[in-house]
Amino acid sequence: MELWKTKKYKIIKIKLMNNRKSAFTLIEVLISITLLSLVLMALYKSADILRNSNMHLFRYLEKSSNSLKGSKTLYMDLMHSDYNISVNKEKKFHRLTINNTTHSIHGLAQAKVVWLVYKEENTLLRLEGGAYHVPLKSEEKVEIDVIAEKLEMFRIYKSKKKNKILAMIKTKGQEAQIFMVQNIPLKPPKRRENNATGTNKTGTEPPKP
Repeated sequence: MELWKTKKYKIIKIKLMNNRKSAFTLIEVLISITLLSLVLMALYKSADILRNSNMHLFRYLEKSSNSLKGSKTLYMDLMHSDYNISVNKEKKFHRLTINNTTHSIHGLAQAKVVWLVYKEENTLLRLEGGAYHVPLKSEEKVEIDVIAEKLEMFRIYKSKKKNKILAMIKTKGQEAQIFMVQNIPLKPPKRRENNATGTNKTGTEPPKP
């Protein structure tokens, strides 16, 4: 009888030991939770860094696209203009006046366009309208578009023959946008009008053939 009880006790003891080996202890569970929390914290920081970098990239691309858009608008203004173009070379920034262009972003058939830099935050502005003057008068109406802010360079150079224009635009933190517009129409030469009598400059009649 005692021998049977001893065997039964041993069997029960062996089963309890096997159960202890197969189950996790409280310390092991705490260690696992701690490690998991550390991994989650690292993943959260990585995701936060990635999100911030994406935001910076988005802002950079947005500024770049605005700068490129402004350069394209200036290019089109010059391409569709006539010879009546003037450049005022001020101390830091130039001012471009295109007296007649068929390129309009406000639905005008022909427009006068002025590109200038406003002193507040060095803002590049584009003015479009009919006949107006700078500075504007109270009765004059124009459309004003903000092209870029925090400008560091806006320079316009005309070639000696005045058929080419070099434009340079640079905003803070961005690369400079440099391009050249060619084949700009030249001012047509004045036609010499003959007198009604057919005389030349000396007042004598031209020789007959």
